[in-house]
Amino acid sequence: MVISLYNIKGGVGKTSTAVNLAYLASKKEKTLLWDLDPQGAATYLLGKKVKKKFKIDIKRIDKNLFLIPASFGLFNNILIKEYLKKLNFNYIFLDTPASINNLTLDILKYSDLILVPVLPNILSLRTYNQILDLTENKNIKLFINGLENKTSHKKIIKNILTLPKEQYLKTYIPKSNLIENMPFLSIVTKEYPHSKITKAYEKFLEEIFT
Repeated sequence: MVISLYNIKGGVGKTSTAVNLAYLASKKEKTLLWDLDPQGAATYLLGKKVKKKFKIDIKRIDKNLFLIPASFGLFNNILIKEYLKKLNFNYIFLDTPASINNLTLDILKYSDLILVPVLPNILSLRTYNQILDLTENKNIKLFINGLENKTSHKKIIKNILTLPKEQYLKTYIPKSNLIENMPFLSIVTKEYPHSKITKAYEKFLEEIFT
């Protein structure tokens, strides 16, 4: 199953979600996280280096967790469909760049599930409708990331609940200092298994797979 974390807007939590979901999924199944963002944030968080040239270089991170590090290669020339066929994993999570190009359009086309993280504000939510216009893939769901107990955030949730149920996930990811400190604290779900944010990711993953 190929699961992509995508949004044309940056800073919405694609990487933190991709890393944590991949780690949790790997506790049960053979899982790959492919860092397709040249910035290489997921690669950095997992303790590896960004490659200068594109190469399918699979690194073992944990017992069942593997990583293809990011590279500065010519991503627009990658035939994502052909590479995905050759990867033998139960779950493949794609951490994508916040852009619209040939690569991201192919990612949207060939993913089994597209997860769109949005912050609880109107401008971030607006990007979801823009993404719907980019692809014919119907299995695309938004989810709220960075939720706080604020009146403005509650209003956004009410707006989302008016959408068709197949367009959004009911599990919200709360705002967390652990997430903000991921570069310093390693993988949240590994280091803090009983934390509120880890429990949220576990519930999130359960909702995806049911």
